[in-house]
Amino acid sequence: MVNARRLNFKNFWDKYSDKPDTNSMMLNNSAEELEASDRADILASLPQLHNKDVVDIGAGIGRFTTVLAETARWVLSTDFIDSFIQKNQERNAHLGNINYAVGDAVGLQMDSSSVDLVFTNWLMMYLSDEETVEFIFNCMRWLRPHGVVHLRESCSEPSTGRSKTKSMHDAANANPTHYRFSSLYINLLRAVRYRDMDNKLWRFNVQWSCSVPTYIKRSNNWRQVHWLAEKIPAEEAATETTFEQLVELLKVTWQQGQEVWDNKLDEEKYVWSEKVLTPVLSNLPEDSTFFLYTPRTISPYCHINAHYLAEQFNANIWNTEIVPEYYRTSLTKSNNLKDQRVRFGWNNSLSDSITYWQQKEAIFDAFVATEMLSTTDDAALRQLPGVMRAGAKIFSLEPNCNKSEVIERIEKLGFVLNSFTDVSEQCLEAQENYFKDHEHLKNEQVAGTTWAIIEMAVAN
Repeated sequence: MVNARRLNFKNFWDKYSDKPDTNSMMLNNSAEELEASDRADILASLPQLHNKDVVDIGAGIGRFTTVLAETARWVLSTDFIDSFIQKNQERNAHLGNINYAVGDAVGLQMDSSSVDLVFTNWLMMYLSDEETVEFIFNCMRWLRPHGVVHLRESCSEPSTGRSKTKSMHDAANANPTHYRFSSLYINLLRAVRYRDMDNKLWRFNVQWSCSVPTYIKRSNNWRQVHWLAEKIPAEEAATETTFEQLVELLKVTWQQGQEVWDNKLDEEKYVWSEKVLTPVLSNLPEDSTFFLYTPRTISPYCHINAHYLAEQFNANIWNTEIVPEYYRTSLTKSNNLKDQRVRFGWNNSLSDSITYWQQKEAIFDAFVATEMLSTTDDAALRQLPGVMRAGAKIFSLEPNCNKSEVIERIEKLGFVLNSFTDVSEQCLEAQENYFKDHEHLKNEQVAGTTWAIIEMAVAN
């Protein structure tokens, strides 16, 4: 069965083997318009590769191999289509630090702890659930401690979206590709616990997940998603995960869990926090850039409507989600509304999101959050000014907080407290009306007993 499946994929790609070009690599008739920008997006997300060893899996004609080899110490470039590797070798003949291999990613043999970066770009969508789990285990085995894996996949739909004219997929034949939910990949990476030959247990720290900007700009597609994860020692209480456990989670448990949240959140008509926050946010600057943070720990329905803020203030929005399933529903909403001012990312915490933007030297004009104080430690809050302009306003809708404790904490952190407004009655009423207006959520419970809007500012 496995061999038959791999042969099916081999036959699928063999149809394009006589044209080893960019269009074939991206299965997109308009690929030449996208390729340079797409490649720049992906490469800009990678860590420094000086004096590092890299494996480029599913490398095709080598559109990433070239740039990886220009920086890295050594690159192994692999693909299972011979003509693609031949083209790869031709275009990179001037580089002497590349080895080439023709073979299937599933059967790739490499030494343990032999590379610093496992690089893939559209690979796991061509693997079965079992093969995907096996591949992630292999990534862990191949990587040196603190090495990273970069993954990029088409989630929920092809890279061409719903366009039939751009896609090179043969409509007359079955497309064997898995367009999995983005949340499944995050959950898989986070769940793996791998024991090496020295009996040490390892896990992945998923540093971030975000959409590839080029596909938003050119194709209104937020579902081209990539991830970066670092191999680190597992926590002390961790236990090794088995292959069978992870396959069941990927194939059934996480899939069904995502579908439950899709049914609850995909038809959201509005967000209840709009009713409470709109009057307070009215003096935010227009034509600016907002950083949003919505952990949704008290309730899945307690978040900020990024699209509403983009419309109201003509603002560019970055919204950080920390629950993979809610992140996936946010990407769905973005694909439906197609407002390119709005972008969503997933991070494990606010601290990780701030670190992501510090590395990009970004500066935001305003910060709007729910549950910022209740879900974030002081160390992370002290990072926040590093990505905000001087004097930038910070708003957070906070549940169940004590006013005197909040004031003391904010002063210790060095922020300027502008106001603490009790909005308990408004929040409870807004939630009740929200559930009434969404019939399928009528049995959901109102969250929080007291609520406050805290307005503060970054010190000048």
